[in-house]
Amino acid sequence: MNLTSTVSNKGLTTIPKEIRQKLNIKKGDKIYWILSDDETADLIIASEPLKFLTGRHSRKDLIYEELEETADDIVLDMVKKKSP
Repeated sequence: MNLTSTVSNKGLTTIPKEIRQKLNIKKGDKIYWILSDDETADLIIASEPLKFLTGRHSRKDLIYEELEETADDIVLDMVKKKSP
């Protein structure tokens, strides 16, 4: 499947519907970009951050903002481990 999207002046683009459906990307999901040395990028789609974090953090008293930041930190650690 080869699909194309165009980047706007502000750097915005629309993910084609077929890709959103195939990857189950929904409103509010976070997309993390992993840049490779060969000028390609891999993506990590983080859906349902509470489920994603289950068992990955030790604090039970996190407020939403801290939870979101913790999720970002966990995904960034995953990205660093996956990068060459």
